Amino acid sequence: MRKSVLLVSGVGIGAGLLYALTRGTKQTGQNGNGKGNGKTQPTNQASGNGANGREANVRSIDSGASMRPAHAEPVIDDLGTNQHEAAELLKTVRDAAFDSNDEKLALALGRPVEEIEAWTSGDGTIDGDVVMKARNLADQRGVEIQ
Repeated sequence: MRKSVLLVSGVGIGAGLLYALTRGTKQTGQNGNGKGNGKTQPTNQASGNGANGREANVRSIDSGASMRPAHAEPVIDDLGTNQHEAAELLKTVRDAAFDSNDEKLALALGRPVEEIEAWTSGDGTIDGDVVMKARNLADQRGVEIQ
């Protein structure tokens, strides 16, 4: 009896390790010689629902950057948003969700009004954190963005 319990336990542990090792190589994109190529393999995350019941918006990080011309503005986030698109996003959220009021948007983003005014006029540099927060605000308040 004791030997069979040890045998079953050993087989279970071995199967678990085998699963963990093969799962890791699929996600890190390793090739036949055991060296990774630096790219992750796509997973089936886009078909699942997000934490709040909405479908997840999953895109490849390279998808937007590789299609842009060399003279294009640098991208801010993983969706390929550049400075011009980020400024338009902020204007859309401000106008639709905050009654075109820079002060209300500044309060919601936790930034000074001067920064909001500079960003929407195209003078300031918008960072990825602000774009992420603006997208979240748009989602929470039902503002349609592209």
